[in-house]
Amino acid sequence: MELTAVGQRGPARLNAPQLELEQAAVGGVSCRQTLRSHGHPERPIGKGLEGIAPASQLGGTLAWTLGWALAWVLGLAGFAPGVVRGEEPVRVFVFAGQSNMVGADAHPDQIDQHPPYRGAGEPQPEVRFAYVLGDGSEASVGWEPLRPLRSFGPEVTFARRVRRALGVPIAIIKSAVGGTTVARDWNPDAPAEGQQLYPRTLKLIRESLAALDQQGVAYRLEAVCWHQGENDMLDRRLVPQYAEGLNRLVQRLRADLKAPELRWYVAEVSEKGIWGMDHRSNLGELHRQQQQVLRDNRGLQWVPTSHLAFEVMGSGQPHYHYGTQGQLQLGEAFAAAYLRQQPKGARGSAAASSAPQPFGKTLPLAPRTPVRLFVIAGQRNSEGEDTHREELSGLADWRALEQPQPTVLFRYSLGGGVDRATEWGLLGLASPWGSFGPELSLGARLRKEVDPAVGVAVVKFTHSGAQGPDWRPAGSPESHRDLYARFRDFVRDARADLENRGHSCEIAGVFWHLGENDTYFGPYAQNLGAWLQELSEATRRDWETPMLRWFVSEQHPQSPWVQVAKVNAALGQLAEKDPRMVVVPTADLPHGRRHFGTEGTLLLGDRYAEQYLKVAQ
Repeated sequence: MELTAVGQRGPARLNAPQLELEQAAVGGVSCRQTLRSHGHPERPIGKGLEGIAPASQLGGTLAWTLGWALAWVLGLAGFAPGVVRGEEPVRVFVFAGQSNMVGADAHPDQIDQHPPYRGAGEPQPEVRFAYVLGDGSEASVGWEPLRPLRSFGPEVTFARRVRRALGVPIAIIKSAVGGTTVARDWNPDAPAEGQQLYPRTLKLIRESLAALDQQGVAYRLEAVCWHQGENDMLDRRLVPQYAEGLNRLVQRLRADLKAPELRWYVAEVSEKGIWGMDHRSNLGELHRQQQQVLRDNRGLQWVPTSHLAFEVMGSGQPHYHYGTQGQLQLGEAFAAAYLRQQPKGARGSAAASSAPQPFGKTLPLAPRTPVRLFVIAGQRNSEGEDTHREELSGLADWRALEQPQPTVLFRYSLGGGVDRATEWGLLGLASPWGSFGPELSLGARLRKEVDPAVGVAVVKFTHSGAQGPDWRPAGSPESHRDLYARFRDFVRDARADLENRGHSCEIAGVFWHLGENDTYFGPYAQNLGAWLQELSEATRRDWETPMLRWFVSEQHPQSPWVQVAKVNAALGQLAEKDPRMVVVPTADLPHGRRHFGTEGTLLLGDRYAEQYLKVAQ
């Protein structure tokens, strides 16, 4: 058997049973080792699976230790699922940044409250983990097995997703401190006023890699996952310098590690939190600075995050941090960005998707069938936050919606275009998280009650991280956030496609839920009615449907946003003036702490259909 590792100094061949990795270098980092194997790689005596110290030496609980020991034994026996033994070098990832990389407000004991991630908080003994956090008092002693600490960041689900997809051994080195800046704290020149995190991080990386060398473990330094910029953004003096500072950091780390092609995955600072509103201009400048860094350096990839879950305070204020669910999704977002760059043959299950498959040239419609097109649009609840496919099976009236609906056409754009389908497929679950909005129950009810001789199509365009200014037809100074033109064109293209196939197509209604973040933030709440009127009129004009009805659902009285009564009253006043604006009441629907949740969202979609059918009759 022969494996070739391609590196800076050319290919190095690894042969079994005696495997030699001679100056193999990936991303510019060389490791000179000789591994001998008689069916398994040699492991140092006294070490755990692939050289990790046993849990009993790390002070874990008895249950944790027993679980770790069992995983170790099974790994040695060749039974650990997803563990690749033999020649595959360990892929080493560096996770670095500030509080949202640390994992502030992400609680390990809450992980299992989120159905897609049940079990994700369990230790991952096959993944090495070295870390220094905060002031340095929270630090590993060499390599340890990966597990959530007092809090956790994206490393937990990143490792789980990559391991499941590729089946390769990985290791994570994490250095993160909240409240830090690139201008000072991460500056490689280590100015006196900073926390000198660059030399600390470089030392951690070098010592961790040296430990792998000492253990006789082949490795390759794979990438840096970076989430940082909030504190630079908050300072108007620092944010214009951000590109210069991050460029310096990227280039110096590559040079000091002798890894000139080391990849970086740069995460967006989410626009969904309070800073996306009260520091909108500064955050827009940070976005421009980050994009400049991506243009200045090869091997950098952007990781969008504004569509991910983001914590909400008890006061209803959008938080500063992702929180538990958001961190679980952030890790998967980093993993998805990394997996997209892997050779297709190596991606395994990463290429699989639960999204409905497109039809291509032939639709399940008889020739010249007239079609009614229904549009779902909006933000958090419209996109489907806190809904879970795992909960559908427990709801007898709705469990059939786990499967695609064979007689309803569907196109979607989620997260402002992060996930989308521009061809027709069947209406079904489309989000990578297994979440859904009101479209499932809306489509099911309409297909049941609309004339069977008429086709039913649903177009969904949502962005859970958006706010009122993002939807304004005239746009905003932060033009990268503007959604109206994309929304307009997405729906218009869907209609044109049906017409080009010989079907007459009527845009029968827009179903919109009032903006959640806008309802909290006073300057936006007071303009919400006017903005909604402006938006609805623009769609009627641009889609050439002057009588188009908008079905707009009220904010639920149990929702945390503090100005619910004010925005609901503004909607009522708008509907009194414009009969094409239909108010959809929600006060009697189930509602969770932040969002409608699974059952409430299904009932909201059913109510949308009910309101449409009442008006259509």
